[in-house]
Amino acid sequence: MLEGAVPLLAVAAVAISVGFAGAAMFATIAQNRPMVAPGAAYYLLTAGGIIISLAIIAATFPLLTRITGPEVARNE
Repeated sequence: MLEGAVPLLAVAAVAISVGFAGAAMFATIAQNRPMVAPGAAYYLLTAGGIIISLAIIAATFPLLTRITGPEVARNE
């Protein structure tokens, strides 16, 4: 689970940070307005997307067990 969760969460954190930084620079420089924190819907959608992504990763575990299990290994 860590092999899938850690890269997913790391990339999500970087993407969120870069998105906020770009939005803050645009709002401050181009529009002369201060940066405002996003609403609750943003956080719910982001958390929901991460949870769904982790669920998809977890859904592949039975397939991985079937493909890489000890009974599949050939000892000739």
